Amino acid sequence: MKLLTYEKDGAQGVGAAISEGVINLTAALAETHPGVNDADSVLHIIQSGLDIDTVGEASIDQLRASGGLAKQLVAGYKLLPPVMRPPKILALALNFQEHIDETNLQFFDEPIVFAKYPSNMIADGDEIELPPFEQKVDEECELGVVMGADARNILASEADAYIFGYTICNDVSARNRQRERSKMGQPYAYAKNFATFCPVGPWVVTKKEVGDPANLKMAVRINGKTTREGNSGNMTFSTHEVVAYCSDYAGLEAGDIISLGTFAGEKQIYAGDEVELTILRNRLWRAARVILDVSLHTGRMSVGEAVDVLVDCVRFERNAAELSSARASTPRREWSAAEPSLP
Repeated sequence: MKLLTYEKDGAQGVGAAISEGVINLTAALAETHPGVNDADSVLHIIQSGLDIDTVGEASIDQLRASGGLAKQLVAGYKLLPPVMRPPKILALALNFQEHIDETNLQFFDEPIVFAKYPSNMIADGDEIELPPFEQKVDEECELGVVMGADARNILASEADAYIFGYTICNDVSARNRQRERSKMGQPYAYAKNFATFCPVGPWVVTKKEVGDPANLKMAVRINGKTTREGNSGNMTFSTHEVVAYCSDYAGLEAGDIISLGTFAGEKQIYAGDEVELTILRNRLWRAARVILDVSLHTGRMSVGEAVDVLVDCVRFERNAAELSSARASTPRREWSAAEPSLP
């Protein structure tokens, strides 16, 4: 299910994006499930632990069958960030090897985590305000994980149970300020936290609908032209590893958002640019990964053969295919409370 927050006639509402359009989910649930009392905001839905996939889809199906769905459709609304004022937003730097390579920065064997301010969130379609003194501002298309429960000192193998869903984040970055602050040992917090530097949305997609977060195609279009593409399967630290690490490093709460890092390519944006970020399920990559994981770990396929499959059949770039195959053939470590956190 795709959940969103909108504003209409000065009031906020909770919506669900369905094939017919956007419905007022709060009103729909009030009509079909009057016992549901926590649907007045997306954050409250998350914090309540409500099985919104089951309840929400049942409500929509019931309204379709009765002919009452049309009256719940919403028009003339403005999108807001899907999770309004989350408890916190964490973000990762340098979580794609290809991005590390293009920046000539050092790789660390633990995630690099920093905070973004919820007050700087804007919605899909809102304008990013470029600081007048900054000569280079970059977009950073990133997969965002939305926490569904509080998490402390969990393992990567346990992380999925604590996740509510996923969204798209744009970790907008002022590069000149980032370089200046790097000399002071503070490269991220200042350069990535100007007002409007945290676009999120348009919605949160529940984990049931997303499926495997390591199989998502990521793309950026600026003024209608595709400028770069990536795949979440190429992250150095997987979604579940990052969630486990952050549960130790910072502790996590229901509604927290973790932005998981960006991939390589030209990222600069200019005043007047229209920036579109997309993240899509890649069913072909999902099927290929199952085959490759089994084949690599049982010795029936070499890393080189796996690379050829990804290039020829899934249309990966060769460097991305090499990284994905190497990661699939290497045992992954678990983060736990026994692991050291960042200094």
